[in-house]
Amino acid sequence: TFIIEKQPPQVLKTQTKFAATVRLLVGGKLNVHMNPPQVKATIISEQQAKSLLKNENTRNDYSGEILNNCCVMEYHQATGTLSAHFRNMSLKRIKRSDRRGAESVTEEKFTILFESQFSVGGNELVFQVKTLSLPVVVIVHGSQDNNATATVLWDNAFAEPGRVPFAVPDKVLWPQLCEALNMKFKAEVQSNRGLTKENLVFLAQKLFNSSSSHLEDYNGMSVSWSQFNRENLPGRNYTFWQWFDGVMEVLKKHLKPHWNDGAILGFVNKQQAHDLLINKPDGTFLLRFSDSEIGGITIAWKFDSQERMFWNLMPFTTRDFSIRSLADRLGDLSYLIYVFPDRPKDEVYSKYYTPVPCEPATAKAVDGYVKPQIKQVVPEFVSASADSAGGSATYMDQAPSPAVCPQAHYNMYPQNPDPVLDNDGDFDLDDTMDVARRVEELLGRPMDSQWIPHAQS
Repeated sequence: TFIIEKQPPQVLKTQTKFAATVRLLVGGKLNVHMNPPQVKATIISEQQAKSLLKNENTRNDYSGEILNNCCVMEYHQATGTLSAHFRNMSLKRIKRSDRRGAESVTEEKFTILFESQFSVGGNELVFQVKTLSLPVVVIVHGSQDNNATATVLWDNAFAEPGRVPFAVPDKVLWPQLCEALNMKFKAEVQSNRGLTKENLVFLAQKLFNSSSSHLEDYNGMSVSWSQFNRENLPGRNYTFWQWFDGVMEVLKKHLKPHWNDGAILGFVNKQQAHDLLINKPDGTFLLRFSDSEIGGITIAWKFDSQERMFWNLMPFTTRDFSIRSLADRLGDLSYLIYVFPDRPKDEVYSKYYTPVPCEPATAKAVDGYVKPQIKQVVPEFVSASADSAGGSATYMDQAPSPAVCPQAHYNMYPQNPDPVLDNDGDFDLDDTMDVARRVEELLGRPMDSQWIPHAQS
């Protein structure tokens, strides 16, 4: 028997190295290893795979060119195995077939065909062996990875045994998709904390545009491939899968420990967040995945001011967390006190804060440079909360988080004198007017009212 021991990646990018291992299950019994056979790998289309299984003549009928696609089998004495390790294959080019209807290139499936032949009994018997890899989707750019992964997930989860290559059902029941999403989620995020019943209700509401909060109401409902990753969600410019994949991506890259700690609620919408926070003390916050931005996560918190009771910070993305971590950003915002429902923030996040060395005010600059710090600020909230306090002490008047140096560094370096107030200074009216016009222009720009913008200072 000729099998694939290590499958090639199912999302295959052109001009990128990949590996695979095939094995001949005869071991050393027939002395095949005395004249080790060569294995050849080629890429063929779904239609060519169908023809191959029908024993139709498909010789030299390929759909692309693979470099380093030949490998001689090696016999491993210790294990008694005969295998070929393709270590440096690369797909140089791909030839696509005509697409059907709304099908995109990331829905087209190929397979790697491995072929070999070996002889026994002094070449008296010659055996030709072939095997096909799992279906692969070929991409030429990283931006296609998301949609290609959706095709692979649907195929791996819902393909029937013994199918014609590479037929899959167009519709599946919602509970079947739930199981597939949960397995994918735990594998990608590398977490034992999977999707809860509440998480699945949220996902069903998003997919079916429904308000029912009972998971049982969705058990008999079907999900089509088009609903999953072809049609955009209502009022959005992305599909259900693209949104879900964005959640996994940001968790995997930046938020895995916080998800495992149970510090990210995640799968709640804005109204649900407000309902959860309404009876909580000021300073209680939760983290939820953004509805408006793929891979975005936002902070919702309660602070009853003259302006509003609930605050929603503009979503953070992977790009933001590459600059400053979530824990440090939360540490910067001293008015966020309790992680929903009632856990002290520093108790949950302090172990992830980046230590900030507290240098004395007399510290000298290195090579003439002074060292800056990045800090998260929300100017609009600080202003609104100060107005509500009316100058009296508020819950915000507390010790800073451990991530923030307790010493005040804002005035540790001498300030430049103001040339307007300094009799000896050089005052340039034209420069001042240019700055004023620029400020006026910035203040005149419209702002999306649903988010409170955040900044770094």
